[in-house]
Amino acid sequence: MTETITWPSDTDGDMLRILGERDFDFDTVHNIEFYVEFAAWPLSEVQQTEISKILPEASYLEPNEEDELPGHVLFIVKNKVTHEFVTEEQKRLTSMVAEIGGFCNSWAVCSPCGS
Repeated sequence: MTETITWPSDTDGDMLRILGERDFDFDTVHNIEFYVEFAAWPLSEVQQTEISKILPEASYLEPNEEDELPGHVLFIVKNKVTHEFVTEEQKRLTSMVAEIGGFCNSWAVCSPCGS
């Protein structure tokens, strides 16, 4: 796949290359999960109230010790998976939650790869 050569040498580009190796369908709209993290978990009532205002459709996922995942806010967007979209959405989400101590620098796609 020649398109993968154009993806930047960053974490998001690496993820896109992995998906490309797995015959991921980049031409289809998928559910993309964005993980909004915070320095401390659980969130305070003030943080939860703000999240409910700015991301009302988000959900809260408690820490998963088995997978060593921290507690985080999960926000799902339907879109085509592109480098531009995932990087811009992470920046947008980070700017929305920065004042309450949050940031977004990770994502995953919920759709199956390959056949």
